[in-house]
Amino acid sequence: MLDWKSFTEDKSLGFWFSAAIIFLSLLTPVLYICFYVGLEQFSWTAFILPLAAAVAGAVLIVFRRYEWLNIALALLNFVALLFFIYTVSHYVSVVLVGIDLDHFEPQFIVCAALYLLTCALGVANVFLKQVKENGGEARA
Repeated sequence: MLDWKSFTEDKSLGFWFSAAIIFLSLLTPVLYICFYVGLEQFSWTAFILPLAAAVAGAVLIVFRRYEWLNIALALLNFVALLFFIYTVSHYVSVVLVGIDLDHFEPQFIVCAALYLLTCALGVANVFLKQVKENGGEARA
């Protein structure tokens, strides 16, 4: 049986970034669907991609494929951010021009911050090692 100490002893800072990104990749679509389901700013793709990132991250951790972990998380969350931006772009333009709305709603700010944070952490994580070096041999 695998205990927690032996599992985490060779993990580097990048692994903990990956764990945080997986958590945010689960939190972001949950809040997104709670706030936007049924509205024109809702995109199933922007909802599914962060979930796919979390699942892919968990699967890669289970199979110890750390060299692909940071890339998968960054790529899937970046594409999710792009779909979110595409979906809310009309809303943003309406608010900025002041046509019908004069301020951003709190749910937009929360979702936008989560999508941006998840993407930014994913990009930063690409440059971090996931596990510590063992005997002079570097692992991704």
